[in-house]
Amino acid sequence: MTKQTPCYDQKNNPDMLTVDQTLSNIHNNIKRIQTTQTLPIREALGYVLAENVISGIDVPPHRNSAMDGYAIIHNDLSSTDSTLLKVIGSSFAGTPYQGMVAPGECVRIMTGAMMPVDCDTVIMQEQAERDDDVITVKNEHDNGENVRHPGEDIKKGGVVLEADKNISPADLGLLSSIGISEIKTYRKPRIAFFSTGDELKSLGETLGPGDIYDSNRYTLFGMLTKMDVELMDLGVIADQKDLIKETLTNAAETADMVITSGGASVGEADFISEILTEIGDVNFWKIAMKPGKPLAFGHINQTPFFGLPGNPVSVMATCYLFVQPAIQQLKGIQAESQLKIRAKLGNDLRKAPGRTDFQRGILSQTNTNEITVSTTGMQGSHILTSMSKANCFIVLPQDSGNINKGEMVEVLPFNDII
Repeated sequence: MTKQTPCYDQKNNPDMLTVDQTLSNIHNNIKRIQTTQTLPIREALGYVLAENVISGIDVPPHRNSAMDGYAIIHNDLSSTDSTLLKVIGSSFAGTPYQGMVAPGECVRIMTGAMMPVDCDTVIMQEQAERDDDVITVKNEHDNGENVRHPGEDIKKGGVVLEADKNISPADLGLLSSIGISEIKTYRKPRIAFFSTGDELKSLGETLGPGDIYDSNRYTLFGMLTKMDVELMDLGVIADQKDLIKETLTNAAETADMVITSGGASVGEADFISEILTEIGDVNFWKIAMKPGKPLAFGHINQTPFFGLPGNPVSVMATCYLFVQPAIQQLKGIQAESQLKIRAKLGNDLRKAPGRTDFQRGILSQTNTNEITVSTTGMQGSHILTSMSKANCFIVLPQDSGNINKGEMVEVLPFNDII
């Protein structure tokens, strides 16, 4: 694993990593899954292509009409006046007109229907006046109007989808349009996750004095499910060194990534850091962000490991900002920069300099099309309702202090994993 370099450019927290440094360190230490498989396209949704897909046909495969109307020979049109043309037949999608079209004749044609061999132009039905089997057409039409040509969308021998593409619903339609029924993909990552803490109870258990229900596994389950991975929920593991060591070791042998919540700070549970030192190569970081200051990252054998904080909002923030791009990289997907926009702040925000704040916000648009954002309220890392109400992070720079209502702020809208 690459040596981690602390951040020394912060006046108040010289030993903390910035968010960007953390992302860079993680990026440099994740390798994509290499195992491939061949799947029917209906089962391939959400998988990543392992090779380029080449089309064996043109799409469309023949000239066809882009409109309902009349297929004509453009040379028939008068250059000075309207033209009368005789309708001699019809062409429907799947039932083309098979005969010849002579000068002065035309064919009624539907959208997607094959063009008669002699015709080169389609007149929209709204632009033709029909009386029995004769239409009147004005002279204001271009040659080739409303005609789709072979290979206009996809050319035979061309690359339709490139390797490392995450298969979308549109891609399934694209593949079927060129007659491809199965494709080679990479295997989806297997992600093992569990919570640690003697105070944590699973749903259905009775709370004793000092106990709380474990929410982190459920938020992680939701976020990881939306990342389209195979999940291994290992439950709540008690604060027992041998048990945690066995769980981590077994998880690393079967999973492509292991994630824990709780115990990411060395001071919270010293034996967790001892275990990870014994069985892996893991760094315990302090990150100059709020929420989510403590984070552990490294490898158990060759398996990437994330030790997320225990507070529920911190878990979601670190999963969103760090785990999500790591899983994309594990899949082989080129991680895109997350979209950030500027919005007008709807209320005052309190902030102390020293860490980048990811405050939970509600992004909206006024009836005058102004983009605004307001806080969800209390911003403690234990306030899970702040995430439930939010649709974005309000990103406040590390060196900034309090922000006043009406100022412009940077906003990170949530994607669909939250």
